[in-house]
Amino acid sequence: MAIFTGKYLHTIDEKNRLAIPSSIRKCMDEDTEGNGFFVTPGLDKCLALYTPLHFKAISEKYNEQASTNRKARNFQRHFFSNSKKVDCDKQGRINIHQQHIDYAGLKKDVIIVGVMDRIEIWDLQSWNEVEAGNRDNFENDAEDLFSMGPIPN
Repeated sequence: MAIFTGKYLHTIDEKNRLAIPSSIRKCMDEDTEGNGFFVTPGLDKCLALYTPLHFKAISEKYNEQASTNRKARNFQRHFFSNSKKVDCDKQGRINIHQQHIDYAGLKKDVIIVGVMDRIEIWDLQSWNEVEAGNRDNFENDAEDLFSMGPIPN
């Protein structure tokens, strides 16, 4: 599976198109991972983009959850009903649907962030606020996440 990294400042044009950086597109092997992306609601009010191969893996994992679990059903309904498959045009752009723009509060200026197995799209102002908090907590979070002791509450 592709591993995505980096931050890229971009704009959404008047037709709701967003250029996916070529360095991100080059990380994907279309023969094994498929072409295009699945755009999904992300956590923290961003959008998440997954390759078709990874989206299939996510679907299989979520399918293992008991359908009798109310939280699982609610999550699956929201996640999958608000996911859309998009393909890149010849210029490497995808069309961002209005429902996704509204969900993530996207304006013209956005930042595209590689986060391991997914790509996140953030409104630039929202990203700057989140990133400021992340910088302040980076070392403490790393210590908590990677310590050998018990996981903190």
